[in-house]
Parts: sequence; C-alpha cells; structure tokens
Amino acid sequence: MRTNSKRKQIIKVIAVGNDYYGDDGIGAAVIAELYKLPNLDNVELVNGATDALGLIDHFRGTDHVIIIDAAQMGEQPGTVKVFGREDVKILIKMDHLSVHGISLAETFSIAEAIDSMPKKLTIIGIEPKNIKISVPISEVVAKSIPEVISQIITLTQIENVNSEGVYA
Repeated sequence: MRTNSKRKQIIKVIAVGNDYYGDDGIGAAVIAELYKLPNLDNVELVNGATDALGLIDHFRGTDHVIIIDAAQMGEQPGTVKVFGREDVKILIKMDHLSVHGISLAETFSIAEAIDSMPKKLTIIGIEPKNIKISVPISEVVAKSIPEVISQIITLTQIENVNSEGVYA
C-alpha cells in the first residue's frame, strides 16, 4: 500500500426536488437518511430543493457533486440509475426543475459557461410513480432509498481512497 499527502476531496451530495410533490421529494428523503450515517463526515449534504441556479453556488470549488433527483426516464417506478453530466439530455425525459425556471441540463451549461462546474458530476435519478401535490412518497420509490444510499457510499469511498492516494 502506498500513500501520499494529497488533500481530501470536497464532495457534496445535493438533493433536488419538491417535498410537497410526492416522489419529487425522494432526494430530501435520501439526505435525511444520510444524516443518520456516522461515516460521511467528509461529505457535505445539501437540500437544493427546486433552486436550479442556486446549485451553481454549491458547484464552485467542489471536486465531486452527486445530485439526487426524481427523474422521469421511462423506467419502472423506483428504478435507480447513475449517470454523468453528459447523459442528462439523453436519459431524463422530463425535468421538474424546468417548471421552476431552468432545467438541470441548462444549469450545467450555465455553470460551465461561467467556469463553475465541479471536477466531477454524478446524477442519481430515481424514476417516480406519483408527482402530485400533497401526497407522500410512494412505497415503491421509498424502497429505492437503500439502493441510492449504497450508490452514494460507493461513490464517496472511491473518491476518498483516490484523494488520499491509497492504492490496494
């Protein structure tokens, strides 16, 4: 095993969505569960709600941003997919943030234009069942929370191992 003295990476997990619209609140539900985990001290957890432009402030100076979002991808409700920035336009058929002004894809384009993109961007999309006002997260989508958390843990452990220069 070899180590060096690289700095720890700055990692942020950002939930987007509206808690009052059923499955659109899945990101906030995942963040709430992540707060309960003891070993994510080096990961900043953010509820970005529906403020697409506000996300850009969280991108600056960040090595890796992981976004959790309900995303209509044409899959079965509760399906979890992990993809990168380049896949956003292809995989997300409807972006709820666009209802509030701009889409995630447009947010990324703006961040890139003003040189504010993080070094790495990962999106975890969860196929919603119900996006209706004043309904709770559906059971099938709630059951995806452990899978989303597992993906986040895997992504952050890989980043931490790489940032510390530890190689097996």
